[in-house]
Amino acid sequence: MTLSLVFRIQAVIMGIFGAAALLAPASMMGGFNVEATSGAVDIMRGMSLMVIAVAYISWQMPTWAGDNLKSVGMFFAVWHVIYALVSGYQISVGAFPSDAVNLIANLGPDVILGALFFWKSR
Repeated sequence: MTLSLVFRIQAVIMGIFGAAALLAPASMMGGFNVEATSGAVDIMRGMSLMVIAVAYISWQMPTWAGDNLKSVGMFFAVWHVIYALVSGYQISVGAFPSDAVNLIANLGPDVILGALFFWKSR
């Protein structure tokens, strides 16, 4: 597995989450056992565009960064660790349900991608 492949895996995961948040925000939120109020749905749709942008950036990054890909990979490793810590905190204080869906689908990709980015960027 190459660092370029890790970027592409991240792009696919972000693309799926971004598309789901844009096209079916209430269903996506319901899948995580989060109440889909109208305000939350609107925020989810707006934030989906950022997730789709990260997907596009991740897909293009191996081409854009060239020889500097490892430094960008390390940035994403730290970003995933921080995101996992914030998500873990939100789950621990009850902002999000602490069920298996949230633990696996919310924390899982960040833990795995963070580890892969650290491993392949050193």
